[in-house]
Amino acid sequence: MLQRIREKITGWVAGVIIALIALSFVFWGVGDFGAAGRDAVAVVNGDEIPRREFEAAYQRQLFQLTEAYEGAVPEEIRRQTRERVIESLVQERLLAQRVEARGYRVPDDVLAESIQSIDAFQVGGSFSLDAYRARLIALGMSPGMFEEQQRRAIALEQLQDAIATSGFYTPTEFRRYIELAQQRREVAWTSFPVSEFREQIEPISDEQVAAHYEANQRRYMAPESVDIEYVEVTLAQVSAEMPVDEEALRDYYQRTVADFALPEQRRARHILITADGQRDLASARALATSLRERIDAGEAFEELAREFSDDDGSAAQGGDLGWAEEGFFVEPFERALFALESGEVSDPVESVFGFHIIRLDEIREGELPAFEDMREELREEYLRNEAENRFIDRANALADAAFEYPDNLAAIAESEGLSVQSLPGLTRAGSPLFLNSQPVVQAAFMPGVMFDGNLSPLVQIDDDHVVMLRVREHHPAEVRPLEDVAAEIRAELEREAAGRLARETGQAFLAELRANTDEEVLAERFGRTLSAPEFYTRQAFNAIPPAVLFAAFERPRPADGEVIIESVALDNGDYAVFALTGVRAGDPREFEQALRDIEKNRLASQTGFQDFALYLTALESAAKIRRRAEALEETF
Repeated sequence: MLQRIREKITGWVAGVIIALIALSFVFWGVGDFGAAGRDAVAVVNGDEIPRREFEAAYQRQLFQLTEAYEGAVPEEIRRQTRERVIESLVQERLLAQRVEARGYRVPDDVLAESIQSIDAFQVGGSFSLDAYRARLIALGMSPGMFEEQQRRAIALEQLQDAIATSGFYTPTEFRRYIELAQQRREVAWTSFPVSEFREQIEPISDEQVAAHYEANQRRYMAPESVDIEYVEVTLAQVSAEMPVDEEALRDYYQRTVADFALPEQRRARHILITADGQRDLASARALATSLRERIDAGEAFEELAREFSDDDGSAAQGGDLGWAEEGFFVEPFERALFALESGEVSDPVESVFGFHIIRLDEIREGELPAFEDMREELREEYLRNEAENRFIDRANALADAAFEYPDNLAAIAESEGLSVQSLPGLTRAGSPLFLNSQPVVQAAFMPGVMFDGNLSPLVQIDDDHVVMLRVREHHPAEVRPLEDVAAEIRAELEREAAGRLARETGQAFLAELRANTDEEVLAERFGRTLSAPEFYTRQAFNAIPPAVLFAAFERPRPADGEVIIESVALDNGDYAVFALTGVRAGDPREFEQALRDIEKNRLASQTGFQDFALYLTALESAAKIRRRAEALEETF
């Protein structure tokens, strides 16, 4: 299988190595594993983690964060992300080293099955060598590299699963788990929304806005961006260029006629004699032979099958197996069946199941649908296959043209009949112009492309869209002018001032509560009192603000008759005060068996992954690891 895949992938891609496929595989990093050198971000037991691998993994994380933060990821979050990426790569190296040391090996058949199951390599639900080839071409990967990385990912996943699925717990632990996980807490609460205090604050002056701007300029940076030029090839373009006439369809019908033919089918009966604890192999063979002789003597095959066959599924039907085509039965049985003429009975045939006596009852010849009956299906199939093939050819041609014109996008476009398109202001957050813009971002912000004017490698945006680009101009991150952000700053300062007033009012309310001030007085002074106490579970996010819920469950259990009164800032800037008045433990008897099973499975899974985390911690403790502090900085 793997050799056939290699033979199908030839041409320029065999010598090009860029990013590895990372999103589909557990622990899979991207980068050049052999060229870390002095730029290594960490060294794990002598194995270097190169900067390129780290930066590629970081950019993937940053892309997700830029969407969540709408383009402006805070500096501290970026630093924390870089630290997490380094730690994940260190852990990957430790696990890979342990897999190698323990002799874990992934057989070729397991690897081939894994490759064939990847969605990116499938067309119409089946593995496609063309899709496999196109994916690797677009990513610049050699088959050997891909297979090695997939083999490594499978081994790492097996190690993780072996540890994670071995977790266990005792009945006492499960009861304690339910008591805690399903615990309810009685809480009364009220909030002080920021919106109620906006009209009470002093107006924000221009001087305040300017002072805030000067003190916090890093928060108002225009993100780094590039202006790019690119050419693209899409499956839609290729399909639109394809004429489909009668001659082409008939030619396609002739070339693929075997794909549409209905296979020959055979209907058979059998008598199965097995060797078991009461009958050895010789006795089974002798019984099968005697039954064959009785059939020759004129006894009914069906009656003998009902009486003697050990195949419970067919014996009641006189041994009837129904209609089947080649590939349905085990090889010895199938070989004998397809050697029979209609009505013939075989000699005893030995298979892994025992000894079979087979009778062929009927043959249904294969059929080929007429061209006219298949015209529409043929047209759809022809367009899909031909367009995919031509799309791959066009992608290959585009990549080949880059070798002929390595620094001239216009010449490449002219040679391939494409137009050069422009996209100004592309940031690391991506662009809505592309359905999946992260591959474009990664290519455009490669140092050689961004600063040196080099063409990017062929970039696969998705299965039917590839581009090649160059950076026309690079724009470093810079502080936005005050006039552009003044309204934003003013709104922020107003929000902060109203939030402070909400907090001060809430803290005053808290002090009165702790002083046992009467509810009527609280209502008169603050316009509110605490809500009626209710019991809440840990999951009651829709009934009570999450920050209040978390704070209530973090507090110790109140003593009998005790009321714990606290305050907490809410995620939206509002302020809340709450009273914790009681705790009720979860009761395993309240759960149906199905829910208990779900909770037990969840607890076992949590226990297993805790064991895996401890396993990783032990590996780190025993390893020699050096991390490069400079890697936490964006300028590294």
